[in-house]
Amino acid sequence: MEAYVDLAKELGADLAIWIDPSTVVTAPWTAFKCQYGCDFYGKNWCCPPKSPDYKRTREILDSYQKGLLFRCGEPGPDVKAVAVELSRRMFLDGYYKAIAFGSGPCGLCAQCDPNGCRFPKKAIPAMEACGIDVFATVRANGLTLKTLRERSEPHWYFGLVLAE
Repeated sequence: MEAYVDLAKELGADLAIWIDPSTVVTAPWTAFKCQYGCDFYGKNWCCPPKSPDYKRTREILDSYQKGLLFRCGEPGPDVKAVAVELSRRMFLDGYYKAIAFGSGPCGLCAQCDPNGCRFPKKAIPAMEACGIDVFATVRANGLTLKTLRERSEPHWYFGLVLAE
């Protein structure tokens, strides 16, 4: 499994660690924050209310033993693209349960098709859109993530791939 840490870095992540999915923090407030703070709420297939809520995400997380938490800086590769490629490679290597979460709204199309996603092999929901408290999760795994007001470092985006 360590080969996927190396692969994440080859794809552009500056940090990647294996975590226990039980350390991923879920909370109901994340969808509220999307609904009342993001222009993409209800406008695409990867955002609330179409993305899994925090309860369903917790059930999904609880069905895994390992998660690869990684981060990409800005400027740098799109964290969603890295997550998609990691999960694709894991799947091809026999980890048939591999699924990916990215960061931020989907940007694959200028406007989502109301009848269904045009790019289902590339589109993934953001962790926060699925009820994951990214700050608490990152901190629970010994990493630092600061708010915009607190930070002086580059802007970090986190992704998560669950595999088994």
